[in-house]
This record gives sequence, structure tokens and C-alpha cells, in this order.
Amino acid sequence: MQRSILKHLGKARTRFVWLRGSPGTGKTAISMSIASTLHKQHSLAASFFWDKNQKGTGLDSLERFPSTLARQLAHWNEDFKVLLVKRLRNPDLELVQSLPLETQMKVLITDPMNDLMGIWASREGRIVIVLDGLDEC
Repeated sequence: MQRSILKHLGKARTRFVWLRGSPGTGKTAISMSIASTLHKQHSLAASFFWDKNQKGTGLDSLERFPSTLARQLAHWNEDFKVLLVKRLRNPDLELVQSLPLETQMKVLITDPMNDLMGIWASREGRIVIVLDGLDEC
């Protein structure tokens, strides 16, 4: 399964892989294995694993998702970090985590990624973000 997914992710036209199935069928285990392999290959840009059983940790809701993903992307790519810091210096965004989640995603993730589209498109290989447990948030 892992080999098949990694091969699929390597295809130029592939943008998403969606694992579906009943609870307890191994989706999270497969996602973690994929993330681990991609991390070793330096292709994992970020990951987030929701867990409704981890009350109060930030893993049980969307609350910390945008900032966590932004931090990981900034750590992974210096160009992203520069653009993110530039955005966060905007006085209107001093309390970005108090903004609606959609606005946080735009400011912290979408806008900086769009600005980097040309740079990342010319890179060899693909960047991958692994998200698990979307149905749990």
C-alpha cells in the first residue's frame, strides 16, 4: 500500500491521495508510514494528525492547525518563512490566531504558498503535506 501511494504521489498530475475506510482499518498507520518515508526523503513539507481523543492538546480541533502547518512550512522552506514573517509584521495581523480560521489559512498558508508557486514549481521532486483525521475535527 505504501509503495503504491508513494508511486502515485510521484506522478506530476497527482495533487491528492484520499484514504477512506471504516474506523480502525489502518488509515492513520498508513499516513504515518508515508509521512515518515517522505520525511526521510526530504519531501515532507508538513503534517498534521487530528485526534479527537487528545482533548486539550490542540490535536482535537482545527484551532491550532493553521499556525502549526505554517510553522512547519517555515521550518521546511526559507522562502516560505521570509514571506510568512513579512505577512506577520502587518499590524492588522498581530493577533492572527484570533481571526477566523479561514482568514488564518489565507494569511498563514495560502497566500505565502501562492507567492512561491513559481519557485516551488521549478523544484525537482514534489512537496507533500500529510493530513490525517479530517473527519475528526
